[in-house]
Amino acid sequence: MAHPKVSQKRAKALSSSLFLILLALISFTGSWWPGIMIVVGLPLALRQFLLGRTYDMGLTLVLFIGAFILSSGYDISWNTLLPVLFTIGAIYTLAREFITPNPTTEPEEEESLSKELEEEDLHH
Repeated sequence: MAHPKVSQKRAKALSSSLFLILLALISFTGSWWPGIMIVVGLPLALRQFLLGRTYDMGLTLVLFIGAFILSSGYDISWNTLLPVLFTIGAIYTLAREFITPNPTTEPEEEESLSKELEEEDLHH
């Protein structure tokens, strides 16, 4: 089970900030391709790391950093390869969300406990 390092709200804020900083950087330098691969991949990986999803973070880094490196050094038909890579990533993400159990958050657990206590009080 994943052990988050920060709250989901904070992870989202930090990864969004990194995204905007990197977007500003590639806007300033004008190196949109393949820089956009880094701009999208690093904030995603950061959010996954902060939420304790290290395996997902590794896959994200391999996918996006790998695509960045390949596009920098090889003549590959990206019109075909990128849609395939992104589709595989989307299928993996959807499958993981529906296959793995969805852990409850602390507020959800507290709400469930308080409902159980209320129901016990009503029955007595």
